[in-house]
Amino acid sequence: MRRKYSVEFKRKVVKQVLEAEKPSHVARKHKLSSITIYRWISEYKQGKYNLNVNRN
Repeated sequence: MRRKYSVEFKRKVVKQVLEAEKPSHVARKHKLSSITIYRWISEYKQGKYNLNVNRN
């Protein structure tokens, strides 16, 4: 069964990679596969997870 992750969690993970952490290290830290990390990065680059969202 696939786990569902919140958009907030995905943003956090993508941000860690964009801030120069290795995707494999981030994957291990969060118990994710590297493939999942790369998919989320690809989706981010397509505009799916905007990191500059203002929340009140």
